[in-house]
Amino acid sequence: MLRAAGASVAGPGHLRLGEDSQDALSLKGWRGGWIAAVADGLGSRAQSARGARAAVEAAQAVARTWKRSGEWRDLPARQVATDIYRRWLRALPWSDKSMAATTLLLAVCDAHGYARVWQMGDGLVISLVNGRAEVLTPTRSGFGNETRALGTDTSWSAWNTQDVILVRRGDAILLMTDGISDDVPGELVEGFAIAVRRELRKRSRRAGRKWLRRELTHWATPGHTDDKTLAAIFLD
Repeated sequence: MLRAAGASVAGPGHLRLGEDSQDALSLKGWRGGWIAAVADGLGSRAQSARGARAAVEAAQAVARTWKRSGEWRDLPARQVATDIYRRWLRALPWSDKSMAATTLLLAVCDAHGYARVWQMGDGLVISLVNGRAEVLTPTRSGFGNETRALGTDTSWSAWNTQDVILVRRGDAILLMTDGISDDVPGELVEGFAIAVRRELRKRSRRAGRKWLRRELTHWATPGHTDDKTLAAIFLD
């Protein structure tokens, strides 16, 4: 059975200022599978929180237009990214969309465990398949302060797409914003993903969300400030 859980919390930086989180999460069932979308609004942009919310809603809406058959597996990844981007643009009232710039991570998984992933910008996508962890997010290039995002990048090259098949119990896909991934060293990514999956499998969806929210709120890295959002789809 496919299960899923996710949580999003405001970081200490925003809490101190009395501001809302600039992350967004949408996790919904879909024909026996799941659609998980995670977004992180760019902190320097005035409407980034709204941009992040619009991004996860656009991703959900586009996936829900797909026909019930397995044809969705063959949809051109570029066309899907374009559809999401256009819907996101239409949802924003401002002529300057860059004021709502945001990253977006999306995983769509059907009832048979066939999953497709799209990513624009920072954050991390990890698959755990057949006992092997794989980072699906490409190694970052360019300067450390450069973030690719909806609202600032229009090129297809800004997107990363992957296909994954969840086959065995415990296979999983995890999406997380950089408020989490930047604090997990590369050599610990696999262990982190396995630990999260193990804890979520012990719990109901509601209890898993509660556990995840507690862990993200009491994040162990000293001096952390960023918002944190994580979604997981797993076979149980």
